[in-house]
Amino acid sequence: MKLDKRACRHAANVPLHISLNAGVLYTDRVKYLVTAAVKLLGGHRVLAVYFYDCERLKANDRMPKWVVFQGKDTFATLERDAAGNVKWRDAMLTNLTGYYSGSFLPACVFYKKTGCHTIARYIHVEANPTLVLKQLDRYQQDIRDRQAKIRRYKRDAVVRDKMRRVPQTPANLKRWADKHIMPHYLFYNYNNGRSKTQARCTYCEKFSVIERPKNNDVLRCPKCGQKVIAKAQGKRAAYHEDRETCQVIRQISPQELVVRIYKLYWSYAKGKDTIRKSAYEVMRIFVRSDDGKKAIVEPYYYDSGYDSVTRWRRGYHPGALFGIGSFVSEETGEVYLPGLDKALQGTLWEYCALRQFYEQTGIPMQVSRYLEMYLQHPLLIERLTKTGFENIAADVIYRYGFSDALDETQDKPHRILRVQKEDVPLLQEQKADVAMLKKYQPYVAIHLRGRKELFLWQLHNRITEIPTDVFRYMTAEKFMNYMNAQFPIYCESHPNNGYRDPTMGTLVTMYVDYLHMCRRQAYDMKDKSVLFPKNCTAAHNREAERIQKINDAQKNKAFCMAYIGFAKKAALSNKKLQIVCPKRANDLVDEGKALHHCVGSYIDSVAEGKCLIVFVRRVEEPKKPYVTLEVRDGKIAQIHGDRNSEPTEEVQKFVELWSRKVLPMALQSA
Repeated sequence: MKLDKRACRHAANVPLHISLNAGVLYTDRVKYLVTAAVKLLGGHRVLAVYFYDCERLKANDRMPKWVVFQGKDTFATLERDAAGNVKWRDAMLTNLTGYYSGSFLPACVFYKKTGCHTIARYIHVEANPTLVLKQLDRYQQDIRDRQAKIRRYKRDAVVRDKMRRVPQTPANLKRWADKHIMPHYLFYNYNNGRSKTQARCTYCEKFSVIERPKNNDVLRCPKCGQKVIAKAQGKRAAYHEDRETCQVIRQISPQELVVRIYKLYWSYAKGKDTIRKSAYEVMRIFVRSDDGKKAIVEPYYYDSGYDSVTRWRRGYHPGALFGIGSFVSEETGEVYLPGLDKALQGTLWEYCALRQFYEQTGIPMQVSRYLEMYLQHPLLIERLTKTGFENIAADVIYRYGFSDALDETQDKPHRILRVQKEDVPLLQEQKADVAMLKKYQPYVAIHLRGRKELFLWQLHNRITEIPTDVFRYMTAEKFMNYMNAQFPIYCESHPNNGYRDPTMGTLVTMYVDYLHMCRRQAYDMKDKSVLFPKNCTAAHNREAERIQKINDAQKNKAFCMAYIGFAKKAALSNKKLQIVCPKRANDLVDEGKALHHCVGSYIDSVAEGKCLIVFVRRVEEPKKPYVTLEVRDGKIAQIHGDRNSEPTEEVQKFVELWSRKVLPMALQSA
């Protein structure tokens, strides 16, 4: 049924004939008067409920504020404002006021009892004046629920058709998971003093006799050979549950796969040896491609409370609470291997090496991500996995995406990895990832001899990086031998302070720093006494002090040069105050210490010509710090006394005079 709004509009013009002296208009709790009638509008019987505002009635406005037109399966409200303008609204009865709905209906009173009976007969409820409007609101809510359900049905029809294409759950899923995924136990009775005891395996459910078991020992069942965990009956919890995730991959079409995610629950009750095994499918992730290069991922999750033609809803499982993913929403898990090759056969993922990747890594994986990234880098992922570089493939798939450490255009493993052919076995043996590969590649780039031994030594000592310029002066073997010989000396001079132990990595960093200092000072880098000092730590500290002295001398020279010419022209004095320029860099340090401010940090700025520092001194105490000035861009930038205090008026006038008459000429001479 569809309301005839033109006919409804005409039926809304019903004034309420009530005396302005009626007591009900002046009752505090009564805000609205209500009448009702059933009218034939557009060929349908329609319930019209009129709401009159008491305040408007007292102002002699007798037209209704709202008229609710209620049909059997639809409703609408015509709202009239104080100026007489009308508009249609689709709000429910309790939402008409726009504020808390619980205060609206109690403020409504029927003008005549017939209005209550009219509504009650139309919606088939008891004619209770205090409840009938609430029941009308509930009647509207039921209509809204039915309308929403119809919309869901129409919207989810596509989802239902999609789910019809999904194959049935594998019949042996639980049995396979029981054998390959879920943990099992050997429950035994603890017999104090006895070497043997009877135990029952939760996998084969048979009894056997075992010798001297210990709680939580990992054993093999004597009957079936399954790996089990020994559990004493007396130490079992009242309830124990093991949970795992299993992913089943099935083919929809040559261009589309579905990843079905199951949650497995194996539960054990105390005093019972039987296992309650449950498997629930919680997600289906469809992965397809229209062009064979870019994957389209469509997730659906199962909602048991969803009222529609299907319980499958678009999107990822909303199981994340407070930023922490729940077990139900987790997509990473074990892979169901039976039928996997058949599911991939003839599809875009036929050669994706998913089984090999999963078996080589030996850990749960996110299958949907693997399938998605494979289409972007098919040859790269396949070759890396099949040549034993599954960890590098995992970095490409799950962590970093494609790395510049790899050459995707190549087909040989060593060329893909940007190394030499003889380097491949070492990287395979070490189960290299992208980070490890990046550590090794610089050695290959400089054709370093002994790089394999150096790399193993680096890994053993957990050294992050060894700069390759070190090997301009020595072989890898000599470098390692020298570091090994120096490490005891380094540890002796850097004892464990309870916070950080001395490491080979810190020694290497210090040695590399020492070599760089020697090179900057133009030492003979072929001299063994330079390259391999008897005490690397002492040599490093000695060179650091030497360079510091040189730097300080150079800085002091530049500092003094900044005042040549300026100091002679900047002089000014009166009976009480005088201008004094620093003679060396440390004068700023002394000034800052005496006056408790940070002028000592301005040495570099002065040496670089960015500013000048000038002292104001008392005539009777010319060497005692008093006030400090900063001159920047030809102006007084700062003027501070002790502890950054403001100078006296006397000092301010003196400095102002100096800046006007003396400073410009002094700067020209600088």
